[in-house]
Amino acid sequence: MAKTAVALVVLAVASVLFSVQAMGQASGDPPPGLKASFLGGAVTCSQPEKRTEKFVVPLPLARRARLKARLMNLLHESLSDDSKGIVNIEREKEISDLAKKLKDDKGD
Repeated sequence: MAKTAVALVVLAVASVLFSVQAMGQASGDPPPGLKASFLGGAVTCSQPEKRTEKFVVPLPLARRARLKARLMNLLHESLSDDSKGIVNIEREKEISDLAKKLKDDKGD
């Protein structure tokens, strides 16, 4: 039983190696960008010119988004430190201040 399992594993590995070798021979030369990147040549992006679109975000919405992003980052750091048993009083105070600001801004 063990000999059969070992033989099957060897056969599977051999078939994978032969198929990879055959794929490499059939594919021919690599794409020019890939070849240049491995040889240290410059690789450039050749996308057609696109017209960029601009949109305006209202200032109150941008401020609220910044507060939320900062709060999320602090909560993530706090959770990570809590799992290590580290307590950062200044960060906890900043978290509560940001949460209070967000709660107060919600009423506006």
